Amino acid sequence: MRNKISHYISLLLLTTVAAMLPQSAAYAYQVNASNNAYYKEVSDIATALTANFKDERERDCCYSAMMAGVFGEHYNDWYYNRAENDLICVIDANEPNLLLSEFADMYGPVKYYDFGDGRHYYCALNKILLNADGINEQNYTSLKSVYQAAVALKEQTEGMNVMDKARVIHDYMVARYTPGSQEDLNAHSAFYMEANGQGVCSAYMVMYLILGRYCGLDIGSIEYWSIQGTMHTINTVLLENGEVRYVDMLWDDTYDSYQWFMETEAENRRSHPRIEGREIRR
Repeated sequence: MRNKISHYISLLLLTTVAAMLPQSAAYAYQVNASNNAYYKEVSDIATALTANFKDERERDCCYSAMMAGVFGEHYNDWYYNRAENDLICVIDANEPNLLLSEFADMYGPVKYYDFGDGRHYYCALNKILLNADGINEQNYTSLKSVYQAAVALKEQTEGMNVMDKARVIHDYMVARYTPGSQEDLNAHSAFYMEANGQGVCSAYMVMYLILGRYCGLDIGSIEYWSIQGTMHTINTVLLENGEVRYVDMLWDDTYDSYQWFMETEAENRRSHPRIEGREIRR
């Protein structure tokens, strides 16, 4: 669980701490298909992974987060264009305190800011380092790996009902990942979890959402304050009959069980007691 509040639980932010790769000279341009050989491939993958998002804002956010994770500040660099509408921005680590105190803990070393101007800004607190090809190689590899897994899972679950499809994705994640340490801020990032095999609740939630939606499931998320005073996030899955079920991937993986897989609402509220009014559902 996490102990920082997040007032915006939009799925996304796969953007993660930079892999420690050599930094090339700073580029003087914004990356696009004409100046980076990886751009089209990454854009196509990000487009495919977000194609089943119903909410356009969520789809655009997640797409931009994936792009920024690979291309860093050269994808919509708000640091040098403060007056623009860029959704993803990469800033220096010492800047958050100079901006806004009401920020929310997102996935990995990423913060969300609402400046009251109708736009939302996601700021990577650790600069995303780029190699000589203008990409973050670890995040590029992770994104491709997630996409390959999504394609394979979609083929495997073709024709299944919601319950069976959700179980296949659940079992894939339990076999592939292990719970990480809350002390490791990087473990909140789905990119990091894909690269290193370990994550915490937010990374599990994002990964289950991305894979599930790609496979055609109607998956959402819930973030809440527990009665112990800690923050936790889980997934929802919509059944064919319109009933909402609940999945806690982190807890199931921790105990190698199905105990928190597809709980009813009543079951989930008993197993995950919340502080009244301290829940965000998306």
